Amino acid sequence: MRPISNRKKFIYDIFIILSVIASIAITYISISRGIYDVFPYFYLIPVVLIAFTRPKISIFVTVFVGWLYIGLVYSLGLPDTGIFARATVWFFIFVSIGVLISTYSREYQKEGERSCGSFFNSQAGAFGYDRESLQILDPNRKFSQFIGYDCPALLSKTLPEIITETTERETFLAKVRDTRRAGDIEVQFTCADGSKRWALVSATDCAEPSILCTAVDITEQKQAQDSLSLANRKLNLLNNVTRHDILNQLTALIGYLELSKDDIQDPRLLSYVTKEEKAANAIRNQILFTRDYQNIGVHSPQWHNIAETVSLAMATLDIHQIKMTVNLASVEVYADPLLEKVFYNLIENSLRHGERVTEIEIFSEPVGGGIDIVIKDNGSGIPEDAKERIFRREYFKHTGFGLFLTREILAITHLTISETGTLGKGARFVIHAPMGTYRSLAGNGTEK
Repeated sequence: MRPISNRKKFIYDIFIILSVIASIAITYISISRGIYDVFPYFYLIPVVLIAFTRPKISIFVTVFVGWLYIGLVYSLGLPDTGIFARATVWFFIFVSIGVLISTYSREYQKEGERSCGSFFNSQAGAFGYDRESLQILDPNRKFSQFIGYDCPALLSKTLPEIITETTERETFLAKVRDTRRAGDIEVQFTCADGSKRWALVSATDCAEPSILCTAVDITEQKQAQDSLSLANRKLNLLNNVTRHDILNQLTALIGYLELSKDDIQDPRLLSYVTKEEKAANAIRNQILFTRDYQNIGVHSPQWHNIAETVSLAMATLDIHQIKMTVNLASVEVYADPLLEKVFYNLIENSLRHGERVTEIEIFSEPVGGGIDIVIKDNGSGIPEDAKERIFRREYFKHTGFGLFLTREILAITHLTISETGTLGKGARFVIHAPMGTYRSLAGNGTEK
């Protein structure tokens, strides 16, 4: 809804003048030959053009054209009352049409000026490109500053010249073609000085020759993210190397303690060695815990097919003596990539601590504002005073950190877990996925 440019106004003015001259000529020829019915329609052409292109002065010009018409009829026509009456009616028709169209045109232009003002003065970069030639169109001031060109220079560029990475550009264009409305695409632009800057781009195909785009500068965020990722990689590498060396030394220490127990006859010394071995194993478990914990949140969350994730977790456990019942809805849950470990930990917890578990049931059920995924067994259950403490790091048996890790993994995407079983009847762990963190597979991404 852009205002009419001065160049187009000039062209329209030429057509208006030509149409007025043509109307006068047709009026003269028609009246001279006694034709009074057809020629008034020709005056509608200049009236409409004037009202549309010059709405501020259109009423005056329309009245002038109307008077021109009626003057010609009165001066050239036969002295006939019916002819003069029709000419007068046409005069009012011309003026009325001119008023109506000019009123609409003024509102149209005001709306166009508001839209263009918002577009060109927006604090978000905005531009368009031709769908066929990929020529850059209508860049606003913010986008021109972002990419380092002035507007006239940018208008001579094409999309491949400012998005030089072929794969990135083709991916962007394909998304616009396929969906007609693409949003939040990270795109790297090549600036006038050859530097690279990142922007979050949204594009809309309005069924016009041009595609409209907005771009928000995320260069600093992207650089900070890359720096943080690099620092995390270095830190993880250091942790892995250090942990590997410590575990090697602990393995040697535990081995020597085992050998020492065979040679020690003094019960008191033997008890010391046993305690030392227990302490060394505890240290080993804690170091292994740091390996698992450092991986939480390292990678971006993703959508997980719950049924497939549970199946993968079960495949790594010895459950041949256990009756497993799985009844899960066809849904995906948005969670950390370590979600499989969550189900592994919960099933392993039942096997290890349930004491007499013979059945494990995994199912899902809708609740108000979300969905619950339940893992329950028929084991010994968990005491009432321990239902919350089992998820804390300081509370553990044997390896002990599994449930703490489970809650931490789920918390990354605001999933929660609680234990609602009954002591003596079995444990019952409930993972709650609130609205927005799950979606139906059948609905292709639609929440249920």
